[in-house]
Amino acid sequence: MKITVQFLGQARQLAESDRVTVEVPEGASVDALVPGLTAEASERLLTVLVEDQKLRRSVIAILNDEAIDPSDQDLLQDGDELSLLPPMSGG
Repeated sequence: MKITVQFLGQARQLAESDRVTVEVPEGASVDALVPGLTAEASERLLTVLVEDQKLRRSVIAILNDEAIDPSDQDLLQDGDELSLLPPMSGG
């Protein structure tokens, strides 16, 4: 199934595009998107979003206006748009 991933906050600034579409198997967790992101995203963006082939714990995954646990399975449906928001920085 195809999922559109939208980058928010700092991730949007580091991304070449504000969204990418990745292919994942039916019933996959958000963490299953990581290999697709690795193929699509820049190294700088990946350092903000990914650690040990999973989303960083500090990244908020938002599906249908609700924060979700990236390890939960069977939440994603074909055609969904998932937003990823890394922690804010600055001071």
